[in-house]
Amino acid sequence: MLVSQLVAPHEMILAKRRVPEPGEGEVRIAVHVVGICGTDMEFYSGRRSNGYPFVLGHECAGTIDGLGSGVTDWDLGDHVTVRPNFGCGVCARCNEGRDNICPNSNGLGVTIDGCLAEYVIVPSRYLFSLPDGMDFETGALIEPLAVAGRAVRRADVADHHRILVLGAGTIGLFTVRCAVLEGAEVTVFDPIAERLDWALQFGAAYAVSQEEQLNEHTGSGFDAVIETAGVCAAVPAAVQRTRPGGRIVLTGIPMDVAQVETRLIVWRELEVHGSFIYDATDFALAATRIQEQDVEALNLATHRFPFERVADAFELIAHRGGLKALINIR
Repeated sequence: MLVSQLVAPHEMILAKRRVPEPGEGEVRIAVHVVGICGTDMEFYSGRRSNGYPFVLGHECAGTIDGLGSGVTDWDLGDHVTVRPNFGCGVCARCNEGRDNICPNSNGLGVTIDGCLAEYVIVPSRYLFSLPDGMDFETGALIEPLAVAGRAVRRADVADHHRILVLGAGTIGLFTVRCAVLEGAEVTVFDPIAERLDWALQFGAAYAVSQEEQLNEHTGSGFDAVIETAGVCAAVPAAVQRTRPGGRIVLTGIPMDVAQVETRLIVWRELEVHGSFIYDATDFALAATRIQEQDVEALNLATHRFPFERVADAFELIAHRGGLKALINIR
């Protein structure tokens, strides 16, 4: 089979590997579509590394191509996507239903080779059946929408809340939409002005790219600030713009250390929450929202590439030439 290997920062090649066989409790997926995510770009740029060569990709959809022993609840040919962070299944966090923060987890394209390959092996318990009629491109976008949905849930967004979303990438835009569905008035800040039209299309009341503009909308502070940018500067900005008693949710994973005025957190009794990926409930809700057309997820797919041009796709995103790029493997 063909796989896309990251062999050095900004260097990807197609290579041949043996088609893998599923073990007990596992399935083999014939991958059809993979989305490029911000986490992929961290590895591509060299800001993160798991050694070389390494296969990126965790947003995927495809068909079940092989069944390991003991797998009885799935059939060959089923259309599926994947929750790509695999908990160990036995630790305290997994037993609480919080396998997203399992300390022993493995993540496709993060700690183990990912799905930018013609075939990938995954534990059957982490499969998710695509709703009837949902195409593979749309199915690959359930995963990032689930990330955003969890962030909004962690922010405890409710009707008439004033919400600030920092960052208007894919996760930020999906966060906007999920907050709007909860009845919130959403302001979006992103220094890349070209992204602001997307935010307005997804329901934001205000979308700004300049600090001065954001000051005009901050007032006495936002009920919640959701950071999706993954840059250190966004963390103190979130603290500064949250009203007393408000809530901050951090979803980005900057590689550097953010400097924060903790006295503001104390004086204002701010609640600061991390939000890491999702759980099964978040994933199912994301699929429902797409299926019921509450979120027009595929509108964010600005570029599509065949598998043989995967390196071009990464270079495009690295130079901010698109929003969401999809790789069509089949």
